[in-house]
Amino acid sequence: MILPLALRFFHVLAAALWMGSGLFWPGALRRALALGPPHPAPALEQARAGLGLDLGSGVATMVTGLAYASPLGNVPMRTGILVGFVLALGRLALLFALARPALLRASEALARGDLEAARAASKRLPAYSGSAHLLWLLALMAMLFPL
Repeated sequence: MILPLALRFFHVLAAALWMGSGLFWPGALRRALALGPPHPAPALEQARAGLGLDLGSGVATMVTGLAYASPLGNVPMRTGILVGFVLALGRLALLFALARPALLRASEALARGDLEAARAASKRLPAYSGSAHLLWLLALMAMLFPL
């Protein structure tokens, strides 16, 4: 009785962190790049921390979700949970396909002192943020509402 409740609690906690992790840093970095020096350096550090939280909480959400939907959590694996899992994997894929490369390019451009290249690299961040939140919402809906 206690283990399923603990798994559910940690799964919801990790999912909330995952959703919140992508809310602040993409916009903050773009605004800092628009302002120019000295604002981009602290925003870049904040973006790295946000991206790390995004990855860590995403993995924690997946692991706790799988544990909760196993015999440990006493929750049957149904279609909605499987669809949510696939959508969550898609969100993690976006992290590696869009956010990490954009942040790396912006960081390298700032290290070279090329503010325009950093601004250009950061233009992919709104696409990541919007798509990531849409996938997160669809995954949540798939898991909560029976398919």
